[in-house]
Amino acid sequence: MEPHMHQDSGDDVVDEPIEEGVEDDVNKVSKVMIIDGDKVLLLKRHRDSEWRPLYWDFPGGHLKSDETWEEGAKRETKEEIGLSVGELEEIGRDGEKMDVKFFKTYTHSGEPKLDKSENEKYIWINGKDVDIYNKITPNVLKMIKKEFNDEDK
Repeated sequence: MEPHMHQDSGDDVVDEPIEEGVEDDVNKVSKVMIIDGDKVLLLKRHRDSEWRPLYWDFPGGHLKSDETWEEGAKRETKEEIGLSVGELEEIGRDGEKMDVKFFKTYTHSGEPKLDKSENEKYIWINGKDVDIYNKITPNVLKMIKKEFNDEDK
């Protein structure tokens, strides 16, 4: 079964300048699993990415030094895919290579507008079908399975 992938036309690309804030804290990363019914949003990391190029991942990124985890998660989601997200619930943390917090939300607004400098595509997948997709970052795969297959609950 071939998954349906969406590659943006130039019309939906976020092209306004990203506000430069306080220096990034390279040791802290927030990521957001956006859930819409039985679907979850994934972004395909840019081929030139330093970490896991062309892997599917949640929206998110490095915090700025003056941000909370939640503020960073919301800002990065808006920058990467143009969506505003609602209430965030922490669902996991990984500190193997850097300090990463994972959140989930069931509320979002706006239309997806991909920032192609960071990601190449986006896709809404059925959470229960996650195993048919290749190249999903390991923690993302684990979080989706936990949410949709009741593993480790």
